[in-house]
This record gives sequence, structure tokens and C-alpha cells, in this order.
Amino acid sequence: MSDSTRWIVVVEEPFLPADAGGRVETFSFLTAASAAGIRMQVLVPAREELDIASYEEAIPGSAVIRLRRDDSPRAHLTTKPFMHASRPVAPLRRALEATPPRADAVISYSCRSSHLGEEIARIWKLPHLVRAHNVDSEFFRVLARSSTGPKAVAYEMEYHKLRLAELALHHSPLVTCIADISLEDHEWRRTRASVPTFHLPPFLPVGALRAGTGATGSAGDPGAAGGADPGEQRLVFVGSLDTPTNIEALRWFLGGCWPTIRVRHPQAIFQVVGRRPEDGLAAWLGGFDGVELHTDVPSVAGYLAAASLSVNPMRSGSGVNIKAIEAMASGTPVVSTETGSRGLGWTAGTHLLVADGPGEFAAAACDLLADPRRAAAIGAAGRAYVLRELDHGSLIRQIQEHLGGS
Repeated sequence: MSDSTRWIVVVEEPFLPADAGGRVETFSFLTAASAAGIRMQVLVPAREELDIASYEEAIPGSAVIRLRRDDSPRAHLTTKPFMHASRPVAPLRRALEATPPRADAVISYSCRSSHLGEEIARIWKLPHLVRAHNVDSEFFRVLARSSTGPKAVAYEMEYHKLRLAELALHHSPLVTCIADISLEDHEWRRTRASVPTFHLPPFLPVGALRAGTGATGSAGDPGAAGGADPGEQRLVFVGSLDTPTNIEALRWFLGGCWPTIRVRHPQAIFQVVGRRPEDGLAAWLGGFDGVELHTDVPSVAGYLAAASLSVNPMRSGSGVNIKAIEAMASGTPVVSTETGSRGLGWTAGTHLLVADGPGEFAAAACDLLADPRRAAAIGAAGRAYVLRELDHGSLIRQIQEHLGGS
């Protein structure tokens, strides 16, 4: 791939440390593009100053530029969605108009930054790809339904603003194509958009995609015991702990599934691993036997490697759960709900186990804890799927093809 290819990439938010699903996927994309010889200017909307040197060291050959983000009350009081109003266009427009074009294409690496990408495409007359991590309006619709009082009203207003913004995006002459991370979201969007759409699976950290031995044992040996001590049974949940959909998932699992698992496997430990726990979460988790909370850890890889299985009990949301794919990449078997397993073309029962009712979910987890050979086979199959389908080179080529070879 030519090292003369130049992209200007507008991301959603600061992505270092890459300690949550969206940040992991964004950082993995940028490192994959850098490794492919693509020169990038990466624009990062941020409230605070960035350590530019650290960002540029993490993405060799790239220039990182901070865009000042405005989350003052006035950003809420416009007809635009807050996620657009808080990432203002005007300063970027002035800089672009004073600078000759320095890129072959623009990529908005989130619908939340697509209005910035559109401005770059308009002024510099560039092809423009929008990376969609989920259907943002549906996410805010869920938040509105799960909240009360003024917060519910604010979420409902943002939902309606986002629906209008999505309509404009789907028919924008400044968008060349939209790349959905999820198969289901792609199917939803392609029937509504005049802009071409396609499915682009998630990028994972390059270390997770190295062929050979997975984090939890040999990918080719379904009888391997895995990275955990054979005498221990650890279940792990990974995710941001201030996100309503993740909290909803934890409450459902601990209230309906964990008591059954502890009866059948009294020595089992459930590790909750994530950043920024909401107020009261630690005290609430402390009321359950066998539950450990690990917050703001440098990396979740070690927890996945030591786990007997990863649980993904999501009840709502869209897009792809990066945490489930990270577990699969490590060779850790995954038990997920139907909602948590959406997004890719994997096969339930082969690459992971899928169950929706609390009794069925608990039974699936207990069966894998009782049968290490089957658990290892599920983990190996999941890892093989990830290695085959999420190759960085293939994903970057798809982007270039849809941008017209830029």
C-alpha cells in the first residue's frame, strides 16, 4: 500500500488510554492504518489539553491536532444534537479555509464527528467515509426510557435531534459512504440511506490478532485447560461502569443468573472490570458473595486470560460489543445474550453460547464451567473466527476501495 496515501481522520473523543470498547476500536483502526503506510492528520475533539507527543508516539507517522470541545450549557440549547453542538465547526472551518488541501480523503471515525468531516469534505472537496459505531438515536432512546425526570426529558430531546441529524447524514452529498460496524445496523441503514453503506467489522488491537497461541491456551487444542488455574472458576464482565446499558446488564445478571451459578459452582468468582464506576456501584456489588470489582485497570487482557469464561449479558444497545470480541480474540469462551451477540456473522453454539432468559443464561455458563473441554473448544472456535474475519489488512483495503482507492 502506497505510503503517499493521506487521510484526515476526525475521531469522536480522546482515545488514550484505550480502556473502553469505542476507544479500543478507534485506536486499533489508527494503528492499523499507520502500519499500512497511510499518513494521517488525526483531529481529536477534547475538553482538556492533550499530550500530543504521547498520541503521536502511539500512532507513528501521524500528526495529532486537538479541536477544542465546548460542553457548556449553550451547547444543549440549540436545534443541533448536543454531540454536534459540543464539537463546533466554526474554528475548524476557519483553519481549513486558510490552508491548502493536505489529504486524499477524510474519515469521520464516528457519526458524532461526521458534521466535522462534512465540513472538511466541502471545503477541500474530498471523498468522505463515515464510520458508524452504532445507531446513536436508538442509544439515546434507550437512555430516555430508562431514566426519569429532567434527565429523561433531555435524553428524549437529544433522541429527536439525532433522528433529524441521521436523516440528513443518510442523504448528504458530502458523504461518500457509511461503514457500519454491525451487520444489523448496516441492514437498518441501507434501507433508509441514499448514501452507499457497507458493513466493516471492528478493528482489534494488533496483539489480539497474532496467530498462534491465544491468551487462554492453544487455539488449536480444544482440550487445553486455558489460562486460568484449572482449580479456579472465574467469570469476567468487562465494560465502562458509568454506562447505563452496562449497569442494566450487570443488574440483570447478578439478580437473575449469579445466584444459580453460585449454587451449582459455590467456589466461582465473578470479576467486574471497568472504568469510572458510577456512585454506589461498589457498595452494591459488595452485597453479593463471590463478586470482585476491579476499576481503572491498565489493561483488561490479564483478566480475560485468567477467566474461565466471559459473560456479556447486554439487554439493550446497538452496534458490536467490543468486549465480547476481545474475549473471543483471547480464546476465552463467551456466553452472551442475543442483544450482546449482534453485529457479526458468527454462529451461536460454535463460536460462542447465546441465551436470553436468566435461567438459560445461567445454565449455559454452568455447563461451560462443568465441561472445560467444551469451554476450550468454544474459545478456540471464537478465536479462529476473529483471526479469520478481522484481519487489519483486509479491513483497510475495504476502506480504500470504498473511497475510490484514495
